[in-house]
Amino acid sequence: MNKIICLLFIIIPISSFAQTTAEKPKILYGVCTKDSLMGEPFGKWFTTGYDSYIANTDITTSLKKQDLDNISIKIFFGTWCGDSKREVPRFLKLLSDISFPGKKVQLIALGGGDSLVKQSPTHEETGLGIFRVPTFIIYKNGKEVNRINEFPVFSLEKDLLNILNDPPYSPNYHSFKTILQWLNDGSLTDGNNSVRGLAEQLRPLVADEHELNSLGYLLLKQGKKKEALQIFRMNYTLYPESANIASSLGEGYYENNDFKKAITLLERSLELNKDPKAIKDILTILYKAKEKE
Repeated sequence: MNKIICLLFIIIPISSFAQTTAEKPKILYGVCTKDSLMGEPFGKWFTTGYDSYIANTDITTSLKKQDLDNISIKIFFGTWCGDSKREVPRFLKLLSDISFPGKKVQLIALGGGDSLVKQSPTHEETGLGIFRVPTFIIYKNGKEVNRINEFPVFSLEKDLLNILNDPPYSPNYHSFKTILQWLNDGSLTDGNNSVRGLAEQLRPLVADEHELNSLGYLLLKQGKKKEALQIFRMNYTLYPESANIASSLGEGYYENNDFKKAITLLERSLELNKDPKAIKDILTILYKAKEKE
């Protein structure tokens, strides 16, 4: 049962405001600006990252020659997220280097402190399928062209140039685009769809067992229990010998009140498990499932 880092599912609000939560440590929360990031306590890491990033000048020269008139960018990040602290200052420095208009960039800071389902203040969390931060979405005439997920495939400047030149650019976490489509068209709640068939479509897109597992827990936290269960079932199809994936599927069945199947999968996880530290968590859910069976 993995602890998930920096997972989100949001949509950008159009309004322009910024605020901080009362949580400690202090975080930005909502639509914000570069000036917000330059203030304390964010200024130290933001300014250091911004000032130290030197983009490849050959690539920035090419970027300056691109037709950027109809391009806009939305940036989703968390001031609590290590990947955001690294990539957001660099990306804003890159945009400054190519003289990209600041008014065409939206920054959204998500609340949170570690991982799951952190939301914008007015709860615009539906439709974009952003499962990790930071995410940089590039739009042309208001329509998404492509995105950079969490970290660049090559470098921020090369990825951006590839996106604007419209080659076959594939961002990290290739499976997310397909899963977002299935979330939106109801494929993950259609009981007639073959879990094995869906899993085989994802097989060439998934990097490792943690990719879908993290997404399954995100959906659980969002209250999408049926969708989460399908994700766990697909992942178990791809990684049937993983103790962690078996326990996650058991938890998925438990959350969907199928306690008999939960028990079967949790006991299977115990058989496969080689990590003594994970046994306690598995047994906790197993005992709960047996009490309710």
